[in-house]
Amino acid sequence: MNITQDSMKVVEIMSRLSIDRASRALSKILRTGAKISLSKVYIADLSETTAKMNDDLREMTGVMVDFKGNVGCKLLFMLPVNGSFILTDLFLRQPAGTTKEYNEFTESVIQELGNILASHISNALVSDFDAILVPQPPHVHNDYAGVMFSNLVLEQGMTDDKLLLLETQFEICKTELECYLFLVPEMTSFGKLLDNIGVKS
Repeated sequence: MNITQDSMKVVEIMSRLSIDRASRALSKILRTGAKISLSKVYIADLSETTAKMNDDLREMTGVMVDFKGNVGCKLLFMLPVNGSFILTDLFLRQPAGTTKEYNEFTESVIQELGNILASHISNALVSDFDAILVPQPPHVHNDYAGVMFSNLVLEQGMTDDKLLLLETQFEICKTELECYLFLVPEMTSFGKLLDNIGVKS
């Protein structure tokens, strides 16, 4: 599907609304300064993005969420495992540095983060863009970036060589955590959604 400049403007507005709402919810839950901000949205080349993920050899903690509805898509959020330890301590209200290895508490915290991101992304689409989008239970992974990204591509059954990429910044307690956030829609249904709200893709 060919995404026009007007379509991308709508997608950026949609993405910013979703991320802002998720950011406010996360900050409220953590009772501390937490901010997820959108840097940019663009259509990325699949092979180039795959190569970039394979070059990142850090251990990652990630969460993948499948959405069902009239806009089928998947979400993948991942960050270096040390960042997930910081989040675990904040969620559990324990001193920074307490969590030193990946465990069941880390998994639960990242799963909850996936729920927060997925619910606010779907709520923004439903309320502002007349979509039917129901997030399924999130799946947490602890692996390398390339492995998790490959799983995302395989599960989505991508036949196109392009994907929608959201670059985000994750700042918590004035510490910026590197992260990746992919929202990969099924392009045909995504095009229909844009058509429904009067934007020709």
